[in-house]
Amino acid sequence: MTGCSHDYATELKPDQVEDIVYMEMCKRIEQLVIAKHESTKPDPDSEAVRTEIIKVDEEIGKLMGRLADADDVLFSYIQDRVSKLHEQKSALERKLQTKTRKRKAIDTKPLEEPLKIWDSLTVQEKHNIAVMMIDVVYVSDENGVEVVFSI
Repeated sequence: MTGCSHDYATELKPDQVEDIVYMEMCKRIEQLVIAKHESTKPDPDSEAVRTEIIKVDEEIGKLMGRLADADDVLFSYIQDRVSKLHEQKSALERKLQTKTRKRKAIDTKPLEEPLKIWDSLTVQEKHNIAVMMIDVVYVSDENGVEVVFSI
């Protein structure tokens, strides 16, 4: 949630609220552009998780190779260890997916251009852009103008 605080927000005129929301929209697009640029850089945390997944896979492979020659006790041990490694691998893969989702860039191109020519847009065009970016705008004396973005 992004907001900017203005004293006595309920005394603001609609045009002033619109100006505040427009400024917040521009800031949000700028943040997304920066995040998109940074998402192209290699992520050391994701690489570490990938490396860990490879190690777990290798260990599972080695243990599976020993199954053919294992007696009942060793077979049970290997089966238990493979099960634990599989759980560990699944957790690592979920962690990697979460990191990947967080870094997924939003295409800001369709929004950047209209924001540059905002004053020449019709009311309907402005409304359409706002609907694409914003979930809700709160105006109150306590918190000023708060913009909750959907992107």
